[in-house]
Amino acid sequence: MKTVLVLGQGFVGKYLADLLSTHGVEYTSTTTSGRDNTLKWCASDDAALLPAAETVVVTFPLQGQAEARRLTTEYLHHHRKAHGDAYSPFWVYLGSTRPFKETPSTRHTKPDLSAGGPRVEAEEYIIGNGGCVLNLAGLWGGDRVPEKWARFYGTKDKLRERLKDRSLHLVHGADVSRAIYAIVTSTDRAARFAGRWLVSDDTVYDALQIFIGAEHIRGFVEELLSETEVRELLSATRIDDIAVGPSAVTRRIDASHFWSQLQLKPKYLYTVGQPDPYSNP
Repeated sequence: MKTVLVLGQGFVGKYLADLLSTHGVEYTSTTTSGRDNTLKWCASDDAALLPAAETVVVTFPLQGQAEARRLTTEYLHHHRKAHGDAYSPFWVYLGSTRPFKETPSTRHTKPDLSAGGPRVEAEEYIIGNGGCVLNLAGLWGGDRVPEKWARFYGTKDKLRERLKDRSLHLVHGADVSRAIYAIVTSTDRAARFAGRWLVSDDTVYDALQIFIGAEHIRGFVEELLSETEVRELLSATRIDDIAVGPSAVTRRIDASHFWSQLQLKPKYLYTVGQPDPYSNP
């Protein structure tokens, strides 16, 4: 039996696979194409095609309770035939912090179902069956650079809305993989980690500070400063007078419960304009 089954060797899955390989942990990863020596499998396929593992990590969104139930029950039904009724892998499911609207939100905050939709339904099913849900903040690392996200604010209206709440929470893919590794190698992972956890690094970032380097964002801000409401919001009349940085924003995600439980600290923090510290140790 493999120690870990990683369903979806995407962004986080690749970091995790590299870490598991480094530590000599047996694992199987899946992709929809079977690339890079992975098992070819997708969510609509029969879960009986998947190998047995002590921990199953689901990195892609499950669309609702029904899909989560089908995946887990098919998998258990098949492998209990071979390993007995006592076989019960620990499920780790990766979600998003998007449905958490309280300031700040913690692991005890109820997600906003209207913001989370089917993904939250799947999360609740996993939690209800003794699994672990990691709600991840904005993922970055490698080619996934926060500065590039300025492209999502291609109109003044979109940027105006973003200026009302500039806080941004991030977590590096390598830190997520470190956290998952700590969970799957814990001898009492079910007792310690079952339930919901919010995951970000221990910094709150200012989206405006990150995006202001983009020419179109700077141009939009200069135009928006002609509006009284925006000037009052930014407490500035000129772009160079706008206060930016962590002190200018409010923390929305408090992940301290998670890192304390892991007895780890986030290792890879983001700095505007600096290279990825994981790629350049």
